[in-house]
Amino acid sequence: MEPIRRLLLILPVLLVVLLSGCQNAFGYINSRWISEIDLTYNSIESQAETAPFESRIFKDGEFIMTMASAMNTSKRIAGELDYDADFRMKLVYGDGYTEEFILGLGEQEGNTGLLLSAERSGTGYTVSAKNADKLRRLIFSGGSPAAAKSEADEASVVTQGPVTVSRNDLFPVTGNKEFLNLQLLKGRYSEDWSIPSPLAGRSWSGQFRLAITDEQGAALGTFALSRHFTEELSFGDLFQIQFADYNGDGNPDFTVGQYGSSNGSLFKLFTVKPDHSIQELQIKGAASGLFISSPDRYSVKLETVEGGFRADHYDNSVGRQVETSYLWDGAAFQEVAGESTDTRGM
Repeated sequence: MEPIRRLLLILPVLLVVLLSGCQNAFGYINSRWISEIDLTYNSIESQAETAPFESRIFKDGEFIMTMASAMNTSKRIAGELDYDADFRMKLVYGDGYTEEFILGLGEQEGNTGLLLSAERSGTGYTVSAKNADKLRRLIFSGGSPAAAKSEADEASVVTQGPVTVSRNDLFPVTGNKEFLNLQLLKGRYSEDWSIPSPLAGRSWSGQFRLAITDEQGAALGTFALSRHFTEELSFGDLFQIQFADYNGDGNPDFTVGQYGSSNGSLFKLFTVKPDHSIQELQIKGAASGLFISSPDRYSVKLETVEGGFRADHYDNSVGRQVETSYLWDGAAFQEVAGESTDTRGM
């Protein structure tokens, strides 16, 4: 245990003398993008008998969220480092991309931890004692996946029927005592409160449908929403659908969007027919959705114009807000040539 004791004695001194106070250089680590974390124990002779395991794969959400929080709140240590670290760590993302790090914790609670990028092992970052203690409890707890699970990991939530993410009264737009509901049929619910970001917080992901119901909840018509999006749908909050008549046929139209970037979301247009059916309204040149900058991430009310609507988005290529009009040609909306407007300063 001598090398670890030496590490834990050095870290408090480094914190006082060398801590630079700047954030980590790893970038934001989003726990929802990580599919697993692989830990391999570093062979330290004095710890050979107390090694928790040779290698282990962590896939449980609590461990991944705790590690992401520890990395996102780590602080850089300036100067040269003298250390022995417990583990080599590999983050495995859902798309197969991997990143490797070096992690030093020791078993003594109350001490800070040490984190380094495998590519930049001369630069160290401190892990707060609070986060380091959480990681110690998950790692040094007998080595079995069951022993490492916290109460949150062992929690089991059972739902009866679909989960309604958006419930909307149709009476103000159709005069009928009916509701349009956006429902999760098959998927998962998760939470990530590790750090504020557009993707943090609650998340409902999976297979969704739209359902028109009467006041008692009986379905009058359904629509397989997920089939109209190329990527898996995910909603990070409860929200209200915004209605308007964009194509001028007297039926209520509405948008459903998905996060695109910090500048906006990708929206598709749909309409409710009198027979309780729902159809997508095509937008030429926007098969994957129309990119719109709006604080309303999942449904936005567009500005109506005669025969269509107007939408705006932030264009990174020109560095300003751009407004574009779209008109209904009887089969689809299409952009009006020459109608794009610079809305900077308006």
